[in-house]
Amino acid sequence: MKKIFQTLIIIITVNTSVMAQKGFEVQKEITIDVPAAELWEMVGPGFVDVYQWSSNVDHAVGSGSPEFEGAVCSKRTCDVNVKGFSKINESLTKYDVSTKTLAYRVDEGMPGFVTKAKNEWQVVSVSDSQSKLVMNAEFGSKGLMGTLMNGMMKKKMEKTLETVLVDAKIFAETGQVSDAKRKRQEQLKKKAA
Repeated sequence: MKKIFQTLIIIITVNTSVMAQKGFEVQKEITIDVPAAELWEMVGPGFVDVYQWSSNVDHAVGSGSPEFEGAVCSKRTCDVNVKGFSKINESLTKYDVSTKTLAYRVDEGMPGFVTKAKNEWQVVSVSDSQSKLVMNAEFGSKGLMGTLMNGMMKKKMEKTLETVLVDAKIFAETGQVSDAKRKRQEQLKKKAA
């Protein structure tokens, strides 16, 4: 009986420590045929305007005095088109014009088991006429739900970031929204009517 009890304690301890360490990262990038300075204008100073080109964001509003030089606001609220979410509130945690980097964390709008959700975007020059948009997202979770949902959430976030990158590429290169964004705009018009 003592041996069974000791084994149970070991299993519970291991399980608890594994549950406490949950989380995942998603890294994505895309090459875009525009100069880095042009792409940075779209994602840096255009931080709040993401809804104009991303099919995952229906509307966005910036608020708060900028805490970083060059930033247009300190917070952003987005109405999102991502299954399981509707509105998220974010805070800028980094904004560096010299390295063309910005980062933000989600303060509200994620499920209760998500303990951390943040994303960093960087524009990297490839040549005079080409650049890369690089995204590094990091998520943390807790409890049994976190354990059960991490795999599914990682897949969803990989797909979400991939969509954002493709939307960004199309808009930056053509000045037109992607087919996915156009369809979403049509859905919203029908819903409003």
